[in-house]
Amino acid sequence: MADQVIGSAVATSRPGIGLRLDGWGTAVVVAVAWLLLITVSALNRADFLSHQTVLAITFTMSIVGVLAVGQALVSISGGFLDLSQPTSLILTALVCSRFLELDINIVLVIAITIAVGGAWGLINALIIVHGKINPVIVTLATNFIGLAVLFLVFQIAEVPINSGLRDFGRGSSLGLPNIWWPMVALILIVGFFLPRTRYGRHVIAVGGNRIAAQARGISLRRTRFAIFIAAGACAGVAGVLFAASSGPFTPASGSVFLLPVIAAIILAGVSLGGGRGNIWLILLSVGFLSTVPTALVFFGLSSDWQAIFQGFILIVAVAIDGFRYKRGAR
Repeated sequence: MADQVIGSAVATSRPGIGLRLDGWGTAVVVAVAWLLLITVSALNRADFLSHQTVLAITFTMSIVGVLAVGQALVSISGGFLDLSQPTSLILTALVCSRFLELDINIVLVIAITIAVGGAWGLINALIIVHGKINPVIVTLATNFIGLAVLFLVFQIAEVPINSGLRDFGRGSSLGLPNIWWPMVALILIVGFFLPRTRYGRHVIAVGGNRIAAQARGISLRRTRFAIFIAAGACAGVAGVLFAASSGPFTPASGSVFLLPVIAAIILAGVSLGGGRGNIWLILLSVGFLSTVPTALVFFGLSSDWQAIFQGFILIVAVAIDGFRYKRGAR
């Protein structure tokens, strides 16, 4: 019986079975909503369809998309949400900027930054696993603690102007921001390997049914450690891209990303209950959500409206996730 349950959880991740069908339906809905938003915005102002708009949208997509991959891994594995991302993003961005000031090789700096992100995820995992505490509570607490420490450590930071990483962050390739391409690569790679590798299927199985996963000999502890370290590493990648492209930043600069990241994974069909999600669809959901702020500017609305729309979208996304869960439970 346990084998049947976990088999069901794994099967939904395989191409051509449940996840694919559900994923295509989600993709169509998000794509249509994105197309409608673009059409309405273009009808309002023809200059919306410009290269500058594309740059603005793809630039916003980059950081949100990388963070969304880490957040999706946590949710799919049954960890619900990692609420410490704002702190891990700024922590790694600060590490990146400080090491670049020492004139260290850029590749080494990037490796150190990603490792620091992984270490942050390891800290979360240690508290969650050994303390047997809800991941949401742990990551919320570590986010508050980390943010307080960051305020004590620095007030403002920036990657050196003469750094090659800064040149990369401000540059573009094939008409799109340089920082957009690592985000796309990460989504494609993780989206390909998660449902197609043994360990990836274990992650999905643990999120779908813990008891059945344990019955199959899957270690929940090792899975939890690996996922939170991977999520931290994603935050490290985002920290590098953020530091390279943002200019001066403060400890509070990461707080604006959490809401769109959570909305993005839910819109992409990632279940907050665990066991289900298509990483590839994050590219669509992040694109849609990143178009909203730019569209609001063209409609002449203030930045305050951005939070209102994002909050509304999040409520709709959570409602959709609840509907999916109820339908799946039947």
